[in-house]
Amino acid sequence: MWATPSNDEYPHPEAVYRELGARGWLAPHWPHEFGGLATSAYAAAVTAEELALHGVPDSVRVNTIDNAGATLLAAGSDEQQRRYCPGMAAGETVFSVLFTEPHAGSDLGGITTRAEPVADGWRLTGTKTWNARTSRAQFGICAARAQVQGDNAYADIALFIVPLDHPRVRVEPIATFNPEQFFSVHFDGAVLPSDALVGTPGQGWSLLAEALGLERTGICFAGRARRWFDQLVTSLRARGELSRAEDEHALGRMDAEIRSSRLLAWQAVQRLTQGTLSPAVAAAAKWWTSELAQRVAWLAWDLLGPTADGDSYFPDLALAVREAPGLTLAAGTSEIQLTTVATDVLDGGDPWEEQD
Repeated sequence: MWATPSNDEYPHPEAVYRELGARGWLAPHWPHEFGGLATSAYAAAVTAEELALHGVPDSVRVNTIDNAGATLLAAGSDEQQRRYCPGMAAGETVFSVLFTEPHAGSDLGGITTRAEPVADGWRLTGTKTWNARTSRAQFGICAARAQVQGDNAYADIALFIVPLDHPRVRVEPIATFNPEQFFSVHFDGAVLPSDALVGTPGQGWSLLAEALGLERTGICFAGRARRWFDQLVTSLRARGELSRAEDEHALGRMDAEIRSSRLLAWQAVQRLTQGTLSPAVAAAAKWWTSELAQRVAWLAWDLLGPTADGDSYFPDLALAVREAPGLTLAAGTSEIQLTTVATDVLDGGDPWEEQD
């Protein structure tokens, strides 16, 4: 079990990742040649759920495997896949996801980072923010506008692999409440080689939607909700306060919600494996599981209070409270998820209807 560190530290568990990588478990759904086990998304979801259930920090896995790695496997060149994927699956190469910008929020249609074609590649200019674990990463996968003609704000988005030690790339920490350190990344006319482009110019938006698939099943959030709730119940029982809390706060109902949220997440995983996961179903799963995990954290704080920080029965209390606000922002805000579901329903669709 990964022990939650103290003094506002939340280090990346590198040894755990390397051990998972050595067994092929960090990216089990990847081909053997890239360090995986050639299984399905089910195995990847098992890894994601177990990390959450055991309190192992997982943002490096999400960013590197689920987001950057999924993008490279979907659209990367043979050379890009051979160069980066084995190290990613081994837990040795870390990617940061450079999508969000100061004034764009969760809507990537508002990004302003530019990728200008030059004689020897691309010149990148702009700023990304709220990027987790960037100080641990060697590379970033960056969304930028590549001057492609299109009728909407998403048509000219392209993705690029950026070495974060580039002389014209600056990485600066952001002071936040979150237990993980966030960073801003500034591109000051950073010239990248032509092979830094992933896929084709203008393909970025569709690749981003595909790469977020596993994260948006909600499996990580459901795992957090279960871990935190079980610790809360154990702590209340040790205090002799479980009966009173159950009477006043309907803990049994919340337990049922957590069980149902796991079923919802695994249904989304099943559809992802079958290739039938619609954006609306993924959005619903992500929205429900992340909102629920957040509510569990708030309830634990209300019932146990700040004096319980470091409680041997709930060692994750302070961590849960600090992490909770970001759960409904990561992988798209709750508002974005609800808009996705509502749009599908209002268009006459049934997100939960089985697809042929």
